[in-house]
Parts: sequence; C-alpha cells; structure tokens
Amino acid sequence: MDTIFYNGVIRTLDKAYPQVSAMAVKDGVILRLGTDQEVLSLADANTKKIDLEGRLMLPGFSDTHLHMLFYATFKRRIDLVDTTSYEEVVRLCKADAEKARKENRWVIGCNFNQVNWSDVNKIPDRHDLDAIAADVPVFLQRACGHIVCLNTKALQLAGLWDERADTTQHTMDFGEDGLPNGYVRENSAMCVQSCWERFTVNDIKEMLVTVCKEAASKGIVQVHSDDFNLVADDDFADVIQAYKELAEEGRLPIRVNEQIRFRRAEQIQRFLDMGYRANDTLGRFKFGPIKFLCDGSLGSHSAAMRQPYRNDPGTKGLLLFSDEELYELAELAYTNSFHLVAHCIGDAALEQMLNTIQRVSRTHPYPDRRNGIIHCQIMDQAQQDRFKEMNLVAYVQPVFLKADSKVVDDCVGPELGKQSYNWRRYEDLGVHMCGGSDCPVEPFDVLPNLYYAVTRRDGRNGPQWYPENGVTLEEAVEMFTSEAAYASYDEDRYGTLTVGKYADLVVLDRNIFERPLEELFDTQVMLTMVEGEIVYQRG
Repeated sequence: MDTIFYNGVIRTLDKAYPQVSAMAVKDGVILRLGTDQEVLSLADANTKKIDLEGRLMLPGFSDTHLHMLFYATFKRRIDLVDTTSYEEVVRLCKADAEKARKENRWVIGCNFNQVNWSDVNKIPDRHDLDAIAADVPVFLQRACGHIVCLNTKALQLAGLWDERADTTQHTMDFGEDGLPNGYVRENSAMCVQSCWERFTVNDIKEMLVTVCKEAASKGIVQVHSDDFNLVADDDFADVIQAYKELAEEGRLPIRVNEQIRFRRAEQIQRFLDMGYRANDTLGRFKFGPIKFLCDGSLGSHSAAMRQPYRNDPGTKGLLLFSDEELYELAELAYTNSFHLVAHCIGDAALEQMLNTIQRVSRTHPYPDRRNGIIHCQIMDQAQQDRFKEMNLVAYVQPVFLKADSKVVDDCVGPELGKQSYNWRRYEDLGVHMCGGSDCPVEPFDVLPNLYYAVTRRDGRNGPQWYPENGVTLEEAVEMFTSEAAYASYDEDRYGTLTVGKYADLVVLDRNIFERPLEELFDTQVMLTMVEGEIVYQRG
C-alpha cells in the first residue's frame, strides 16, 4: 500500500458509505475505505501513514470556470482589485507612469470594479486617463474582462484613434465630439493587447505551472480553464504546445479541462485540422467543450438583455453573434463530437443560446451531450425550466454575489432580480449545477465561495440578498466536487471518494460541517492530493 490516511473525518460524498475514518491508496487509486483498524491492517513496511488528527477530508475541489493564463498576466500588471476609490487608482497609475516613461512601456492596470469606489462610480474614459498620463499609453481593464479603457496615446498606438462610429468594424464607444471615448469592448480589446504583449511557449508554461500550484494550495485538483486566444486570435497553438510539453515533462500538478473558446468557424476548423478531437487527453490536460462568448458583463452594461437596463435605458447590452453565426459554430462543434458551453450573463444571450442548442440538437441528436451555460445570471423561471428540459449544466459563481447583489436590482429590477442567481431552484429542479470563480474576476478560493452559495451574503457579515435562493452546505460542496466531475464526463474517475476512483482529495484544518459558516473564511487547506500524489502540503 502506498499511502494510508487514518484517524480522520472522511466525507466521501458517496451515498453508499458517506463517512469513514480511514482510506488506503495504491497506484493513485482509492483501494479501501473503512475504520482505522481495517485500513491500517493493509500497511506494509513501505506504506506512508498520515494521521489526520481528526481533520476533515473531502473529495478534491474543482473550479469549473476560470482563466488561468489571464490570471497569470495580471501578476505582471497593476492589480486594482482591492481599490476602494478612483483616487487610489489614479495614485497607483501615476506612480507606475513615472517608471513607464523611463522604460518606454505601457501603464497596464487590471481588475478594477467601479462599483467598489467610494468617490466615483464611473468607468474612467479617455479624458480621465489622459489626466493621469498623456505622454505614455494607459490601459485599464475592468474586472469582468469585457471592457478596457484607453487614453489617447494608447488609442493612437493601437490604431483606433482614427476610427469613427459610422465606419468602424470594432466594438468601441465614441463621445459627443465623435472621437473615441476610450472604451473598447469584447474581442476588439485583443488588437490593443497584441500591441504590447505576446508570450513565448516557455512563458506560457511557467505561467501555467505557477497558477496550478497556487490552485493546489487552495485544495483544487481540477480546473476548467479558458486559455485560448488570450492576447491574439492565433495564439492557441502556442497554448496547446505549452500544455503538451508540460504533460511530457510531468509538470502539471492538477488536472486542466480546457474550455475551448473560438469565435470564428475558421478557428475551429484550424484546430480540427491540427488533429485534435473532443476529450483528447495529454497527461492531466484534456480538451473539453467548445466555448462561445455570447455577451458582455453586467457591470459594464454589455450583458445582452431582452429589455433595456433600468438604470441605463439607452442600451440592452450586446450580443456578440447573430443567430446564424452562433448556429454555424455550434453545428461545426456538434458534428465533431464536442459538447458546448457558453458565457451568457444577460437573459437575451441566454435565450439565444438555449434556442441554438435546441435547434442543433434536433438536427444532430446525441444521447449524452452535457452542454452548459456559464454564469447563468439574469433569467426568469421559464428559462430556468429549460435547463431541466434540455439537460443543461449550470456553471455558477456564487462569489459573484459579493459585487452583483449591489447592482442587479438597479439593472433589471427586483422582479427579475429575485428569479436570477436562483441556485435553490436549480437544486429543486434536479439540474446539474457546478461551481467556479471566473478568476481573475474573483479569486479561485473555494471555501469562501461555499459561504456565498449558502448564506447569499454580501461579504462575510454583509446583508443577505434573496436568501431563500441559497443552497445547503453539502449541496454547495457537491457543486465544487461531484457535479464538477459530471460536467467534464469524469464522474467515474473522481469527484467522490469511492473505491476504484483516483485519490483526488483535500484535507482541511477543521470540520466545516460542524463549525459556524463564517469560519469558511478562516479554514485552511492542509493537504491536496491528485492521483495519489501530494501536490500541496501546508507547512
């Protein structure tokens, strides 16, 4: 026997034997579960015995939607995530501008959310950024990733300064003077990033390993990550090469299920022409579903709504595909055996994607296509009912309540707001629902995410937002374990602690089921194991 854990509280999430005190692992697989006496009797001279000292063991956590490379790039920029005022943003950017002048580079800031600013709640425009620095390019990216803000210098270097509203092919905004106001949205932001940022395969490898190790320290054994076309439309081949080399070198500490994001049919075809197919696996890396980005974000008012925003009546947001464009992409994915996931935040984007899946499924039926909707934010009950009817997976981010509970009712009104983010109803309908963070929008820390799923609070002790829509703690844990494995067709391999499955597990410093929910913010990961390999151990 390779490893035996004993003297613990092991919650398996397997209803056949929900709790035991000991586990034996051999060749990366769970071989035995039972009492300390039963399992310790299997030890030999070479067995590593780990005394859990009464601590809680769970199946390893999964984060079913994040952006690892996107997060890694943030570590090279000014991180504005914790700024509480625009004045603080200005101070940080001005300080960096002094260095940027000497180093002949851009000022790059990321992850701001104007909702959290005490002085100004407006997304800064070109004029605001010119006041910070007019002689160096300034690029600020909102936390959602769906809108960037540029000063005049940056617009000029990106080739966008001469664009005009009546002729531009870009998704960008213009001021009353007819000139670009500095807001560039969605895919058009790529042309800006590619002016100043491009990574080699070795860069990508080191970035991925660093983020995977950090995830392991949070008890995460698997991520569903969107890494393709991070900076430019043609960089996915480099990302695949990086994963290939990491697999060959055995350097991926956790599993990665790639959500393959493309926005044009020729990109999907190029990928297919390279010989890749659905569920192909390279070590701990696997090609997952084809992903579509159907709309923007709530905070930037670019999420596509069926009705105008109540606090911005001039817009309904932005659909990023026409119905026929989306169907063409979905059909190409379906005919090559891929299932689909789609970023849908607004109810118009959701309606479009639901209709697309229904249409393509009729023409190309398949018995077990686990299509899913990422975010599942603004919707009514009729749309939610369709999840059950169409056997869709809901990819939700409970931690979004921290910011969104402040703005949802203002954006769409309380009647629609209370039907949105309704995780309780998904559970009652029997919809498969898995959890994520959308990191770097929010940190990939599962334990606080559990707290938001259960309490529906704005922060640790904040007010509750439609608390009747919350789930139980056990249901929340299942979202980040067994339901995540289901979403990637891996429920027979991991997701519960079951004999014959891989030893993918996390050990916590306390039993979260017997402690106040507020302690989820203080709970520490003591050990993370993937396929019987300890990939993180505290201390």
